[in-house]
Amino acid sequence: MKIRPEILLNNNSDFFYNKILVTGSDESFINYMREHIIKFFKNKNYFIDLSGNYNRNLAGDLFSNKKVLFVLKEYSSKKEGSENTSLDNQSVLIASPNGKKINTVKNNFSNSKNSLVIDCYPLNRKGKELTLRQYIDKNNIDLSNDIFWYIIENFDNQYVLFIQQLKTLNLLGGRIDSVDIIEKAVFIDNKIDLSKIFFNVLRSNKYLINIFNKNIYSQADFYIFLNSLKSYLEIISSSNSKEGVLLKFPRYLFAERDVFMQIYTQLNKKKIFEIYKNISRVESLVRKNSSLYNVIGLRFLLNTKKIITS
Repeated sequence: MKIRPEILLNNNSDFFYNKILVTGSDESFINYMREHIIKFFKNKNYFIDLSGNYNRNLAGDLFSNKKVLFVLKEYSSKKEGSENTSLDNQSVLIASPNGKKINTVKNNFSNSKNSLVIDCYPLNRKGKELTLRQYIDKNNIDLSNDIFWYIIENFDNQYVLFIQQLKTLNLLGGRIDSVDIIEKAVFIDNKIDLSKIFFNVLRSNKYLINIFNKNIYSQADFYIFLNSLKSYLEIISSSNSKEGVLLKFPRYLFAERDVFMQIYTQLNKKKIFEIYKNISRVESLVRKNSSLYNVIGLRFLLNTKKIITS
């Protein structure tokens, strides 16, 4: 069976299939779905095998009485791709972007019983509308009709970035019926600059102040910056190793990978907890003193640098 991922996410679907293939052109969406599916199986008390090795016969011998999810980057052979896993309590998950062999794997999955193919591509209009309606209902956000369609037309088509932008709505409060406070959040050039603020956190205070003031022009800008920071912290805090961090780090940000890993090496659980605590504090402060977002945000950025480098 083949289905769009936003439909699965918005319908809280289950993933009880013997074989699941997550692929497409949107790598950040692929990684998001991979983690979402792993979490689903963990909550169902499945053992998660991240070794990257799967042998159908051996798996049956070793895990015959266990519920297991095998997480792979790709199948090692076409034969494995065309076979079903041998046991009802075992599932195989492959998360890989489009490549030369992906069509063969897709066809093998499509011809297999109890299999699921999830294509992760940029959201189309219907996908954005479905996701937005579900999001505002779940979070009790009051949008005017004009703002609703403004978001559909202007917010990012990549699912992960679209959700990050929607999270700014949680912080605005009240009925949202003006474009002014959210308009800067929809421009790609500005959004990329905002995400890059974090990658400069190890540089001098003077440089940080300059880049912050050049890119944060509104309260919405500040929230986008905060959400990008939280997404990077989530990559680090949810990974148990350097390899795990590299696997989850978006490939389209390859130019920032080395500096991101420098930041990673200086962080620990205590520091991450302290930064998260400060994020909650500044979100509350900005809600109460919206006109001071720049002062509060800049102080937060410099304090974050101090925590990381201490």
